[in-house]
Amino acid sequence: MEYTTAFTAGPLMPKRSARIVEEINRGTLPDEIDPSIFDINSWQGQRRKVAEIKRRLSETDESVWEDLPELSTPERALVLYYCCLKTYPLLFDFHMEAVLPTWRSADRSIGPHDATRFLEERAETHPEIDEWGESTWKKVRQVMLQMLREAGFLRDGSLHQVDRPDPFWTRFVKVGDLWFLEAAFLNEAKRRAAAQSLRS
Repeated sequence: MEYTTAFTAGPLMPKRSARIVEEINRGTLPDEIDPSIFDINSWQGQRRKVAEIKRRLSETDESVWEDLPELSTPERALVLYYCCLKTYPLLFDFHMEAVLPTWRSADRSIGPHDATRFLEERAETHPEIDEWGESTWKKVRQVMLQMLREAGFLRDGSLHQVDRPDPFWTRFVKVGDLWFLEAAFLNEAKRRAAAQSLRS
């Protein structure tokens, strides 16, 4: 599947995403959401951000994000990071093939050079990467790492585990995406506890 840079429209956008979920929960159809609900000067910018948020939500089961407005900002960010991994193959591959192996290694530091190396390696099977200009390469690297920071996985250049209660993780187990718990650096015991709390 071809890599797209559409995710650079905005990183996780937790407040704006929650605002759109509020509209959907009120019964507004996604296609009828007015882009002007965002306080952005550029109409084009409003439309692009709204379009990408709706796309991210549409790629995932509604049960995962329907309570987004009630969640804390850190929890919103985790849910939205999951939505982004489901929506953009480039982000999924970066996380699973670069971020997760780094977490499992002795040195858990990750930065722009790691993102660059990943993109260079992927360019062999994704020729569209070679068509990007220098500014696009820079933006892609920036947003990939910013999403990691906003999700709580990256602090001061080093990867960290995010601590949330077991019931929070069950939303991903319910839709069959146990892989996200591993992607979120949960060890086997925590993944098992999250799955068991769903059954209890």
